[in-house]
Amino acid sequence: MASNQFRNLVLTVLPDERCYEQFFVNFNIFHVPCLKLLFSKGLGYGIVAGSVMVKLPQILKIVSAGSVVGLSLMAFLLEMCAYLFTMSYNVVKGFPFSTWGEAFFVLVQSVIQVALYFYFAFSPLLSLVFVPSLAGIAYLLSSGFLSVSVISSLFAFTIPLTALSKVFQIVSNFQNGHTGQLSMITSSMNLAGTMARIFTTLQEVEDVVILSSFISATAFNLIIVLQILYYWNVTNQKKKQ
Repeated sequence: MASNQFRNLVLTVLPDERCYEQFFVNFNIFHVPCLKLLFSKGLGYGIVAGSVMVKLPQILKIVSAGSVVGLSLMAFLLEMCAYLFTMSYNVVKGFPFSTWGEAFFVLVQSVIQVALYFYFAFSPLLSLVFVPSLAGIAYLLSSGFLSVSVISSLFAFTIPLTALSKVFQIVSNFQNGHTGQLSMITSSMNLAGTMARIFTTLQEVEDVVILSSFISATAFNLIIVLQILYYWNVTNQKKKQ
């Protein structure tokens, strides 16, 4: 009884019968494919855990400054849609939470970012209407109400959506000559997260679309981090003025 409970517990973390056999029956703890899968699972859950606060530095920076100067609303909206479609697609397809869980937490934070943008740049009323409206759309897409083919088609747009969201921010940075309220911590965590996701996707999910989306996001996240470093002194001078 106890052995079965232990086996079930292990399989919830490492859902591969062969790896359970290798590690706990054959005591082959150096089985390379299973070690890769174990590392991928650990990395995946680490990404999910880190995603709970990945955009918190950016959110706090906006609230503290009471401003969205230097930030692109279009970038926020497109990124939010990309995470919405990613979460919905993975939920409908039934993929392991460890391979996509951060999409949910980052989506929630992205919604907060957009709401704050509306609040500071437009009106509090628009911010209040936006949040429940987006929640309703998220439920509709993830509930299975729409067909898998429709959700898959929406998910296919995540690559151009993610790319465009980054391009809008990159272009905004170049035009402004500084990065305004853009957070180095959040941008660096975004870069690290997408790089790690390339590995976990290769190990656990055979989906070219998902892999391509992470490779594309990594490239654009790298450019944004490099921009923050390049404009570091100019941005600090702007804040002092």
